[in-house]
Amino acid sequence: MEMSPSPRVALDDMVRWLIGREVEAAGLFLNSLRLSIDGYFGANTGMFLWFDPVWHLGSYRGVLVGSRQAQAEESDAQGAMNQLVQELVGKRIERVAVEALTNDIDVRFSGGYWVRTFVSDPESDYNWYFRDRRIDLSVYGSAKGLRFRNSAPASQDKAL
Repeated sequence: MEMSPSPRVALDDMVRWLIGREVEAAGLFLNSLRLSIDGYFGANTGMFLWFDPVWHLGSYRGVLVGSRQAQAEESDAQGAMNQLVQELVGKRIERVAVEALTNDIDVRFSGGYWVRTFVSDPESDYNWYFRDRRIDLSVYGSAKGLRFRNSAPASQDKAL
């Protein structure tokens, strides 16, 4: 994928690539949700999806875990939440939608799973980002709009 003329075009290209692909790794990093598609955390392949600061993960059973809950410091609570997040591993991405006004994102997976963000601070620099690790290009979404960023903070993609 070559450099797109706009963040929206780049995101559309990323979404086309993501549809039908499986989540290979999923996990919490503090209270952020991370997903790796076509590669594991820290790899230079595939796509890395990051949801923060406010998100929730759900399924046909309802909301399973959210970012506020993920702030728990107890290892037992973190372990239980990570187990719920692990349910995304092996699920295929079926649809990605970005809300026009807020740029909140809604990602739908096979088996009735979904991840959504919602604005908690309109001044925040990002609520989510997708990083195409093959070309080291990231598209960030926030209430301020969509924007490019070359490379992600190293600790976010490599930790775990």
